[in-house]
This record gives sequence, structure tokens and C-alpha cells, in this order.
Amino acid sequence: MEKEAVIADNTVLSNFALIRREDILAKLFENTFFTTEEVLEELKRGEQRNVLPKRDWQWIRVLTIESSQEKILFRLFAESLGKGESSCLSIAISRELKVLTDDEDARKLAHRRGVPISGTIGVLVEAVREGLLFIEDGNTMLSDMIEKGYFSPFETLDKLI
Repeated sequence: MEKEAVIADNTVLSNFALIRREDILAKLFENTFFTTEEVLEELKRGEQRNVLPKRDWQWIRVLTIESSQEKILFRLFAESLGKGESSCLSIAISRELKVLTDDEDARKLAHRRGVPISGTIGVLVEAVREGLLFIEDGNTMLSDMIEKGYFSPFETLDKLI
């Protein structure tokens, strides 16, 4: 079965970067994982300010806002969201991608627009279901993310698997 293509914003990428496990994203989504230039710029700023550890992001396929529809949506969304979330949502709507975000406002907007969404918890759950992680490893990663500032709606993945 072919994997659903996803586009990730800075919230999800940062959570995995903070625990130095962005490899989970690369393995889970292989060639169906995308982000935008705007998100990469946010990541680089976080690295330069030493908020995030420097990581190798070259494996991520980067999409650019191209069509007039994407440009219009980006400007509309940028009135209430950051550039990263706005770029991901505008491309997701135009190209029918699933959005990975933990940003509450971006998730609400995606939901209203009928865009499939997931986030850090969803990625960890899927990694366990796909056999990339044991549940104990997923719980340890989640705990590490929470320790580093992730405001998780769950303390463990146990009830979600």
C-alpha cells in the first residue's frame, strides 16, 4: 500500500529534532514527506538561536508555493497563522496532501477546509503500528519531547495504539 503524502510544519519537525530522532519521520514516510521553504527557514532560525539542535534536513523534499490558488491561500492564511503553517496549508489544499502540525489554529483551519491532519502524537502512533518503534520507545520519545517543552495532549501512547 502506498503511503499518503504529508507536508510537515515546524512544530512536528522541531519535536523530533529536539530529541534527535527526525530519522523516524524519514523512515515512516520515505519519499512521501514534504515541507516548505518557509518551514525550513523557521527551523534554521531555531538552530541559529540554539533553540533547536543543528540537524541534517537535506533528506526532506521541499515544495514551493507556485499556483495562483496557493499564493492567494497563503496570503489569506498568513493573516492569522505563521508563514510555515500558511505555506503548508495552502500547498496541502491545492495538492491534496495531509498536514502534520501541532499548531492548534492551523489544525482548526485545516479541519474547516477538509484537509487531513495529524501531528507529533499521530506520527509516534503510526511508527509503533508500522513496527518502526516498540511502544516503550514511542513512550520514551514522547516523554523526552514533553521534557523539552512539547505540550502533549497525552502522557503516553498506550491508549492510542
